[in-house]
Amino acid sequence: MLRWITRCTLMIALLLGTAGLGGCAGTPEDSAEVGVAQLYDRAMDSLGSGNYSEAINRFESLIARYPFGDYSVQSQLMIIYAHHLAGQHQSAIAAADRFIRMHPQDENVAYAIYMRGVSRQSIGPGGLGQLLGVDANLRDPEPKRRAFFDFQELVRDFPDSEYTDNAYERMEDIREQLAAYELYITDFYLERGAYIAAANRAGRIISGYPGTAVVDDAMQKLADSYRGLELYELGDEVEQEIARRHEVDVEDVPDIE
Repeated sequence: MLRWITRCTLMIALLLGTAGLGGCAGTPEDSAEVGVAQLYDRAMDSLGSGNYSEAINRFESLIARYPFGDYSVQSQLMIIYAHHLAGQHQSAIAAADRFIRMHPQDENVAYAIYMRGVSRQSIGPGGLGQLLGVDANLRDPEPKRRAFFDFQELVRDFPDSEYTDNAYERMEDIREQLAAYELYITDFYLERGAYIAAANRAGRIISGYPGTAVVDDAMQKLADSYRGLELYELGDEVEQEIARRHEVDVEDVPDIE
């Protein structure tokens, strides 16, 4: 999924960079326009070659010298993307927030919201967690929750955006990751005999993340929690419900020829 965004967003970024600017760069009317076009092209060259720090510096220099116009707006978008590619996700989020605040009516606000969500979703454990190879599902879930809200905002406010389909996919991925995190916490409580807390967490998965891959595991842990509380009948009822979820109607099974 992340390889997809790295590939596709670069194409989108390059398209954004040329759309609406090609005419200005091709037949500039004055020396100032020549200057800003050259600065922009150099910054894009740095971005394309993977020199993200240099690209960011060049885009920022362009904005400082030419704070108004299409090149300035486009450079602000490219700064978001360059920070994301550099793994500077907090800086990408801040740049996206700044763009949305400064250009609330701009047609590229959808892109800024999308990249803010992508950057939040990409935030890793950092520090010791990164060195130890911490499972992505066990990271602090708050950035993922906020990314989910970003994608939710995008599909609500920009339903026809070219980023909407991928935003829906990412929302489903995040639901799976958040459910897996809740299951990890459920296990933590079960192993320590904190059965009430474990039951509450398992119930949160069942009610809050229906359709995710870990629902059956959550139901089993709910049954185990009830048994730990000596609520054996409730435990049996949950296991019976698990069995019903997997019942196969004999009439629906095709004959073997």
